[in-house]
Amino acid sequence: MLQNNFFLTGPRHVGKTTVLFAALERFPGPLGGFRVHRVFEGRRLRAFRMVDLSSGDSAVIASARRGGWDVHVDAFEGVGAQAIRHAMACDRLIVMDELGRFELRAPGFRQAVMDALAGPVPVVGVLRVDSNPFLDAIRSREDTTVVEVTEGNREEARRMLEAWLTEEPSSG
Repeated sequence: MLQNNFFLTGPRHVGKTTVLFAALERFPGPLGGFRVHRVFEGRRLRAFRMVDLSSGDSAVIASARRGGWDVHVDAFEGVGAQAIRHAMACDRLIVMDELGRFELRAPGFRQAVMDALAGPVPVVGVLRVDSNPFLDAIRSREDTTVVEVTEGNREEARRMLEAWLTEEPSSG
């Protein structure tokens, strides 16, 4: 892999996570990290739940309240950071789906992300299109490729990610 880290970004509901997991279906090795699921009550988005891809452990990272979101820092620092650190030690690929603004209040989780990005295990994931110091620091890394997904390039983005996943690791 020419770059050790690969992220998809783009507008909401464009299919970034769908592209990511479609490409990962062909990845032959063990992978770890996390995925974030939306939790609905009827048609209303009520929460976001983070799931550790290795252990299946999960926790609500943010829950809806009138006028915004309550961020559950302990969930990031627990399930999230543990998923990343376990994947750094045990897996051939670390998945981070998705990184955004809620993490700004979770310094231990952000540190785990940055440690993983700087480590030898490749990282693949989704970045919200937002700009904040955390996301901008990831985007600006020289060892990181960021591809914007649009409605018109989803298949091309998937092929790019699949090609990246099958490249031989660089010798450093």
